[in-house]
Amino acid sequence: MENENKKEEKFVPHAISNGTFGHYREQQEKIQDAKELLRENGYYIYSLYHVEDVQSFYECTDAEAMDILDQALDNDGTANQVWESIRYFAEDMGLKEKED
Repeated sequence: MENENKKEEKFVPHAISNGTFGHYREQQEKIQDAKELLRENGYYIYSLYHVEDVQSFYECTDAEAMDILDQALDNDGTANQVWESIRYFAEDMGLKEKED
């Protein structure tokens, strides 16, 4: 009976009560705006990588994770694979390759 008379207290997570969540939401909105600007200007934005993609598998700093992403994504092997895939799917769609 005692519990019925007490006013129920609402749990408010610390991240919300101290404003962290608001900051996170603002950052996500800025990221979305940046991605939309890039998309509107012809960039493919649907396959972006984040340091957390590396950190979910390895214990490392943000800088180490960024270095791994840089090496994994900015190399001839990855670039060649992307160009080969572009060529494959363009030909599969019946597109004609431009002549130089």
